[in-house]
Amino acid sequence: MNKTELIAKAKLRLRKMSADTLDEDVEQLINVALADLKRIGVHSSYLDPENITDPLIIEAALVYAKANFGNPENHGELMAAYDLSLIHISEPTRQ
Repeated sequence: MNKTELIAKAKLRLRKMSADTLDEDVEQLINVALADLKRIGVHSSYLDPENITDPLIIEAALVYAKANFGNPENHGELMAAYDLSLIHISEPTRQ
């Protein structure tokens, strides 16, 4: 999956079906999630914008977008899930 497909998947996760100026926010959230994954030491091969295939990476980006788009009531729970995914992703076998 490339980054454009990941953004489309994030829009689906957010139940955002129409195209409008908020699409830029979704893209920014995906960019922040991928940058955060890079920050914790995920190897760049897992974050290649043309080939993001690891399901843990994809799910982490989607959860981050869901947690930070708008003002979800379960923001804290979603961020806890995201933080937990970072722990699993940053295990030495991933780097």
